[in-house]
Amino acid sequence: MDAIREWLACHKQEVIRFAVLFMVLAASLFGLGRLIYGNTAETGTEELLLDETYLAASSAESNPSSEQPEEAEPIREIIIVDIKGAVKKPGVYQAEADMRVIDIIDLAGGLGESADAGTVNLSQRVTDQMVIYIPAVGEEAVRPIAAPENNLTEQENGNEEAGTEKVDINTADAVLLQTLNGIGEKKAALIIAYREENGSFQTIEEIMEVSGIGEKTFEGFKDLITVGAK
Repeated sequence: MDAIREWLACHKQEVIRFAVLFMVLAASLFGLGRLIYGNTAETGTEELLLDETYLAASSAESNPSSEQPEEAEPIREIIIVDIKGAVKKPGVYQAEADMRVIDIIDLAGGLGESADAGTVNLSQRVTDQMVIYIPAVGEEAVRPIAAPENNLTEQENGNEEAGTEKVDINTADAVLLQTLNGIGEKKAALIIAYREENGSFQTIEEIMEVSGIGEKTFEGFKDLITVGAK
């Protein structure tokens, strides 16, 4: 022990320097350890959060049924309807398949002052290519609503069942003549001109003498016309 004391007394300064150096080294190692551990812990937390986010996104993609599906808007069918006669704005209009005759009259600006709406079924559902004819008061109610022009069989059946009167080609005006299949504005004017020049038609077949009306066109409406007034 005496030898140790003597050695310490002789080397006191060296011992102090060594102790200080040891403490500094220990402190440095401790700080470095905390720095490394702290970074590792933070990195692990971030990775954990990223893993949870990735797992949540993957779960949502693999289960699309969990999301609320968007309801698709119904597709509306557009049809074309021709309205003639005693309305404010007769013409061809676009309509929707679930519309009624009264809706088409509204599109045409409403009934004219001379209209006789009592002869028309205002609640009837319209169809594509339908021709709607609104007669005037005192006018003979002839085919107030025609079926589509490209469906002659249904048109004829409908006329027979309803007992609809035929179009008198000796008295019908241009608007009424245009309700016949194959008769447009030009041919209706030619029929009236022929009638004024040659007098009343004696038979329905005589209408084929009018320019532009051949046998095929005549076959399309022969059961719908008459020569009642001569």
